[in-house]
Amino acid sequence: MSAAAAPHGWLRPAVHAAMGLNALLLGVLPRWGAVGMALAAIALNWLVLPRLALGRRLERPGEPFLSGLKTYPLAVLGLVLLLPAAEAAAAWGVLAFGDAAAAVVGRLVPAPALFGHRKATWSGTPAFLLVGTLAAFGLGQAVAALAVGCPWVEAGEAPSLARAACAAGAAALIDLVRIPPDDNLPCAAASGTLLHALRGLL
Repeated sequence: MSAAAAPHGWLRPAVHAAMGLNALLLGVLPRWGAVGMALAAIALNWLVLPRLALGRRLERPGEPFLSGLKTYPLAVLGLVLLLPAAEAAAAWGVLAFGDAAAAVVGRLVPAPALFGHRKATWSGTPAFLLVGTLAAFGLGQAVAALAVGCPWVEAGEAPSLARAACAAGAAALIDLVRIPPDDNLPCAAASGTLLHALRGLL
């Protein structure tokens, strides 16, 4: 994915990934609590963050109003509304860690563009797939394990490694298609859809 360092440096992918650790909370929060967390994140990213120095540092030059900073919590909201906790956490892991890994590896490991893509590279996209798979599997399993002691959590079945790989692969492929305004929503939709569609099959 991302091939060159951007003015915002390493901060944005680091924050992107760090927010993904909140997916562990899905193992202990009831669904209304998970929805509340996502709504609080929307309020933070839409209303508070733009007024902070950190928010200005995270913004990319010329970024549209409906940027990745605003679509990220919307994507998380969709996941926690539509999927059981373990699958929502897995898809969130793909979104948070796969994308961040692609950005970091794409900068550290120079490689040709992937099929002439504007941003994707032969180093960044495989990093998306590998890290996204491991994050989806790890977070899904962790949330399912946490939910064992929390009967109010509808965890569902933790994704297998194969199902996690399919979800990460779908998101990595969707990310190659530039769907405005940002790739967060389509990537979350692709990974979440595959996790749901392959439930009980892999």
